[in-house]
Amino acid sequence: MQLANVAVALRPRSAWESVDLGLGMLQQWWRPLYASFGAVFLPVAAACLCIGWYSEQLWLAMLLLWWLKPLYDRVALHVVSRAVFGEVSGLRSTLAQAREWLGTGLIGALLLGRIDMARSFHLPVTQLEGQRGRNRRARRSLLGRRTHGYAVWLTVACLHFEAVFVWSADMLGGLLLPAKAQVGATFWEGLFDGAEMGNVFSISDYLAYAAAVLLVEPLYVAAGFALYLNRRTLLEGWDLEVALRRIAEQRSGAARGIAVAAVALLATALLALAPAGQAQAQAQSPTVNAAKSPRAEIAEVLKDPAFPHTRETTRWQRRASDAIDTGGKTRDWTWLRALGYAFAKFSEVALWIAAAVLVAFALWWAARMMPRAPLPPRASYRPPPSLFGMELAPESLPDDVPGEVRALLAAGRVREALGLLYRGTLSGLVHGHGIELLASDTEGDALARVRAHGEAATAQYFDVLVVHWQSAAYARRLPASGDVERLLAAYAERFAPGDKA
Repeated sequence: MQLANVAVALRPRSAWESVDLGLGMLQQWWRPLYASFGAVFLPVAAACLCIGWYSEQLWLAMLLLWWLKPLYDRVALHVVSRAVFGEVSGLRSTLAQAREWLGTGLIGALLLGRIDMARSFHLPVTQLEGQRGRNRRARRSLLGRRTHGYAVWLTVACLHFEAVFVWSADMLGGLLLPAKAQVGATFWEGLFDGAEMGNVFSISDYLAYAAAVLLVEPLYVAAGFALYLNRRTLLEGWDLEVALRRIAEQRSGAARGIAVAAVALLATALLALAPAGQAQAQAQSPTVNAAKSPRAEIAEVLKDPAFPHTRETTRWQRRASDAIDTGGKTRDWTWLRALGYAFAKFSEVALWIAAAVLVAFALWWAARMMPRAPLPPRASYRPPPSLFGMELAPESLPDDVPGEVRALLAAGRVREALGLLYRGTLSGLVHGHGIELLASDTEGDALARVRAHGEAATAQYFDVLVVHWQSAAYARRLPASGDVERLLAAYAERFAPGDKA
């Protein structure tokens, strides 16, 4: 690392200001950074998706994508570290130098250091400094003083950024597609209903998470590297070294100009009068040597604004009782009286609140103990005569519903057969199974009432029947005859046992 070519202003910063510097570095070099990061991240993300798709466990793909973050971080750090020190690496040069960032303890980071909560702050110690073993632990401990906690909070903040992005994408998809068919359970439904983990996540969830990692991870690495730069600046005085180099460059440039002018003047003087010039040079040489004394040079250098002389510090120190000069006056106990007054007011307010709570509780208890008028008896349930435009009375159905359905199927009238089966099922649920369906219920309400009734087999059958009927009635997609035959067999088993063939 050549400090002379540094592209950022090195100066002591607070931790959060250093994180903001990482955001500035990302804004400055986002093109090469995202190009190199995406060239490694996107193929890995596609491979993880293929693994999850083949095994039908998309949670495994998301876990692999998260676990391989140390691999992507090394690409981002390779680009941003070289850009900071004046060498902007493009996509080709980054891939050509893959050995430099792949052979920096990647296996250990994936196996032992994966749960490091300050990963982006510790990564430069391994990748840029090449520290290993005990030296790496000692180096991390030294750099982490007063900074490790901020690096952990940076990790927590970036994790929240990813979560907000994924949930926002999910909510946006549900907002833009309100009537989409629910192929599987959502994450929370699957989590609390006991669904298999493979069905909890969908491809859209995986793509949203991959996009979140692609956007947030370079920021995480850049901010952690900025924390690392600030810590080394504080410990090693990088800002002073850079300032000294610049002062030296300015002085060397001015010295060259003075030297050229002096040579020209001296040559003119020698041409005019050589002896006088020699005597004058001998007379001035002690003055020049005196002007170049180290004390004077150091004092002049320290006048530069880059070297401040004041520093504010705060510390607690015990005072001796005899060192306190009271001036012959007694101590002022007014503050103790004010503290007692404040405590009394606080106690008064607390007592009033407690009294109000007790009064409210007494009124509530009295209201519960008072006799109440008996509630009117609930009206008995009356089955609706029709539901969804279909008559539900048993006398309106054919005597042999399964036989009539088979006859309609044989005639090729699949929709009429499915409609008769649907009407017979609704009538059987209301009149045979005692499920109280209302005339105002929708198909979704009817399905919820059947599920709440507790018969799992009946609910599963009715769920499949409703899906086929909605497809046939609204989308004009007729089911296969074999599907209707299976529904008919289930109907004959649950609603018309005497009509089974």
